Amino acid sequence: MADHQNLWGEETRHFHHLSPDHVMKAAELFGKRLTGRVLALNSLENRVYDIEVASVLDYGKGFSPTQFILKFYRPGRWTENQILEEHRFLQTLQEFEVPVVAPIEFNNKTLHLDPETKLWFSIFPKVQGRLKDELLKDELDQVGRLIGRIHNIGSMANFNHRLPLNPVTFIDSNKTALENLKPVDHLSFNHYLQLLGQASQILKPIFQNLTVQRLHGDFHRGNIVWTSAGPMAVDFDDCLTGPVEQDLWLLFPGKDQYSLEDRERFISAYKEMTRKDILRMNLTEAFRTMRMVHFNAWIAKRWEDHSFQRVFPQFISANYWDQELIDLRIQISALQDLGMSIEY
Repeated sequence: MADHQNLWGEETRHFHHLSPDHVMKAAELFGKRLTGRVLALNSLENRVYDIEVASVLDYGKGFSPTQFILKFYRPGRWTENQILEEHRFLQTLQEFEVPVVAPIEFNNKTLHLDPETKLWFSIFPKVQGRLKDELLKDELDQVGRLIGRIHNIGSMANFNHRLPLNPVTFIDSNKTALENLKPVDHLSFNHYLQLLGQASQILKPIFQNLTVQRLHGDFHRGNIVWTSAGPMAVDFDDCLTGPVEQDLWLLFPGKDQYSLEDRERFISAYKEMTRKDILRMNLTEAFRTMRMVHFNAWIAKRWEDHSFQRVFPQFISANYWDQELIDLRIQISALQDLGMSIEY
């Protein structure tokens, strides 16, 4: 049975009880001496730390610093089974030599529970690389082949606990959350909620007969680290079950000629790796709509976390929801065109 119905759980619980001592104790799971260097990394959803471990060299003349990433999962977001499915997917990809970052296994486990804070945490190797805002032509080919390899392995088994990408999960559930949380009381916000029902009704027949499989789920440029060996896919935190096209539009969300040309080259490389000759890239506006709604619900669910208030101060303003209403109307117009063009 899938766990997505209670996915977000206790949204108001945060990391108030997570202290530096808890971080250090979790890092000591290695059984190695720590240098004491701990750097908190920029992460809104989880708590992530860069940890330096001092490993004794074979010749015993000193210490060789090695860095690892320690990740505490936000309580109430994912269940234990959902996190473990993500880890197993990463381990399988790594077994097939797909360049991804999988969690490190200790005591035959990749997921550990801090006994005091009751927070789940994992340890990952730190990857040396950089992010790229612009991709060269050969880099488009490399990334297309990379996500193609991920999809080839993803099609070999199914998720049982991860989120399914569909209008029920990404529109209806988020509409209910926004109605219950009611982060603002503006007229535009109320109209926005009404339009979500219309968007859902348009999308449901479109998603009825789509082929789905295991996906990365959030394959944008910020989740591709460029190493000396080429691109590496990172952050499978949002991996899910859905149509493969979800992983093919986020790299090129624009509608201009240059974005579309780059996407065509990227998809050409993807098809060479997967032999998927028929792709429904006209679904992009459906994915875009669901992502926009999911984003707003995500902020609303996290609003009691002061870091979200600092990053998204405009979220509770009338101007914000005026613009969201305009954008949603534009998307519904696009969805109506899509619904008429889809053959059921």
